[in-house]
Amino acid sequence: MAAGLLAASTNTGLFGAALAAPQETSWPRVVNGDDSAPGDMPFLVALLDVYDFEDDGAYSAQFCGGALTTTTTVVTAAHCVVKVKSGAVFRPDKLVVGLTRNLDSPNVRTVGISAITVHPNYDSDTSAFDIAVLTLAEPVMDITPILPMRPVDQQSLVAVGAPAKVAGWGNLSAADESYPTAFKIGRVTIFPNESCGSGADFSFAGVTFAGFGSRDASADTMLCAAGVSSSGKIIDSCQGDSGGPLVGGYDSAMRLIGIVSWGEECAITLPGVYTRVAAMSDFLIATNALVTFAPTIPPTIDLTVVNTALRVNFTATDDGSVVSSFTANATDPTTGQVFGCTAQPRIDLQLPFCTIGGLANGTAYAVSGASGNSLGTSPASAAVVGTPLGVPTPGGIRKVWSSDKRMIAVAVKQSRANDAPISRVALRCLPIAGGPPKFAPVGQDRWAFLRGLRPTSYSCAIIATNALGSAVSAPKVIRVTR
Repeated sequence: MAAGLLAASTNTGLFGAALAAPQETSWPRVVNGDDSAPGDMPFLVALLDVYDFEDDGAYSAQFCGGALTTTTTVVTAAHCVVKVKSGAVFRPDKLVVGLTRNLDSPNVRTVGISAITVHPNYDSDTSAFDIAVLTLAEPVMDITPILPMRPVDQQSLVAVGAPAKVAGWGNLSAADESYPTAFKIGRVTIFPNESCGSGADFSFAGVTFAGFGSRDASADTMLCAAGVSSSGKIIDSCQGDSGGPLVGGYDSAMRLIGIVSWGEECAITLPGVYTRVAAMSDFLIATNALVTFAPTIPPTIDLTVVNTALRVNFTATDDGSVVSSFTANATDPTTGQVFGCTAQPRIDLQLPFCTIGGLANGTAYAVSGASGNSLGTSPASAAVVGTPLGVPTPGGIRKVWSSDKRMIAVAVKQSRANDAPISRVALRCLPIAGGPPKFAPVGQDRWAFLRGLRPTSYSCAIIATNALGSAVSAPKVIRVTR
C-alpha cells in the first residue's frame, strides 16, 4: 500500500482541501535540487486551481505538475485529479494548465482543460496505475512536447543506475514548508526493480537506500529513484511535485519515463516512487497522449531449442509505433498445424521471449513473429526454421546469495536430462554494457560461484548440455556492486 501521495498545495482552496494528506502521513520532497534556467524542460506544466488563480495568482493556485506530451494533451498523476474521499474525478472547468517556469511571473499563460481521463485500473489504495490524461481546450503549438517512453525505446533509459531528472514546484525543506516560485530540477538515479517491490537495498554515491517490499510497490507499474548530491545529501521528489515528469535520456532520445506518484518521509534513505510510463502505452494511445499507429515492421526473431518446444526471442524494430505485444507461430510442415505463443515487452534489460510448446522432437518447424498494439499487428517476419530436440531442460537461477565484492553465488534449480544424460551445467553471465561472457560450473550441490566481475549489471542464465546439444534458461539480471 502506498505510504502517501505527493499532491499538495500552497493554498487552502478546493484542491488543497481535497488532496490534503492525513496528519500522520509524511511526504518525500524534492530537496537539494538545482535551480532551473529559462528553456529548461519547456514541456513541464503547472496544474492550477482556477479559483485560486483568479484570486491570488499562479503561485498560490499550483498544486501538481504535468508534462505536455502532444499539442493537446498533458500527462499527470491520477491522484492529482481524483477526490480522496469520494473517488470522483474533478470537473475540467475547475482547473487550468499553467505554462511558465516562474509562478510569480506577471501574466502567466494558461490553457483550459476540456476533459480529464483517469486510467481505468487506478487504485488509490495501492497507487497502481497512477496516471491521468488532461485534454486541452486548445492546442499548444509553440512548445515541443516530450515523447512518453515506449516499450521499444532503449531500456537503458530505466536501467539500474541510469541518470534521470525530476522537476517541479514542490516543497524544498525537510522540516518546513518552503515552495519555490521557479521550478527546481532534481538529478536522480534509477533503482533496481528489486528495490521497487522486492525489498532489496541499493547503494550508490556512499548512501545505502532501503527498498520497498511487495506490499508497497510493484516494479510492473512503478519506478523507484532518488539522488545524492555532491555533498552527500539525498535528492527526492516532493509534496507539490505530484504528476510532474521524471525524464531520462538526452536530446532526441529524451523520454518521459515516470510520473511523480508517492513516497515515504522527506529525503530519507527510501526512494521516491514514480508511475512507470512504458507500462501505460495502451492507455496513452487510447487517450491520444501518445500519437502512434499499428506496427508496420515485424520484429527480428531467433530460436532457442528446447525439449518438445522452441523458445522465440524477439528484437523489436523501431518504426515509431508503440509495441505492446509480440506473437509467434510455428507451423508443422507436414500437417500444417500451427502452434503459437505471446510475449509482452519486458521491464528489465532482457529481450522479450515466449515458448511454443507441444512440439515433436526431430520435426523442423517454420516459425514467424509479429508485433502489435491496440491499433493492429505488423506483418509476419520471415520464417526461421527450428527443430526441437531432447536437449536438457535447464533449471534456471533460483536465488542470488551474494552480489557484492565482485562475486556472485547463485543457487540453481535442478535441470532435467530428457533424451540423453547431462554432461555439463554452467552459469553464464554476459555484461549488459558489452564485453565477453563469464562462465562458472554448477556443482553437484547446484551452486555456482563466479568471481572477478566488474561492478555492473549482468544478464545471467544457466546452460545445460547433453549429447544432443545445449539449452539456455530464461535470463536474469544481476547487479554486481563494489
